[in-house]
Amino acid sequence: MDKPKILVVDDDPICSSLLLSALGDDYHVTTINSGIHAIELASSLQPQCIFLDIMMPEKNGYQVLKDLQSDTLTNQIPVIIISGLNEDSDEDLALRLGAKDYIFKPINPDDVYNKLAKHLKLDE
Repeated sequence: MDKPKILVVDDDPICSSLLLSALGDDYHVTTINSGIHAIELASSLQPQCIFLDIMMPEKNGYQVLKDLQSDTLTNQIPVIIISGLNEDSDEDLALRLGAKDYIFKPINPDDVYNKLAKHLKLDE
């Protein structure tokens, strides 16, 4: 059986590496550091879940989230925000825009696994 596909969109190589290390044994993890290219990659990859950072150059996570939600190829993919923005208003905005969950940085691998299990949809 193929491993479920996870897309990590984060311009912070440390955070991307941490998620890859935490999830790589059980999931096929693809990382990208650009919000601009995230929509195209999500459309072609069709991951079971996307981890998305908010603070990125050129196109921030809120803009990427809006684009994902407006595209019929990607609007059913659960998005979990991973961000250093730790105000309730940031989390509220992300959830209103369609994110399924929000993880504050620095990330805890147990938290990542728990939230992923909660939202992961596998065709069985």
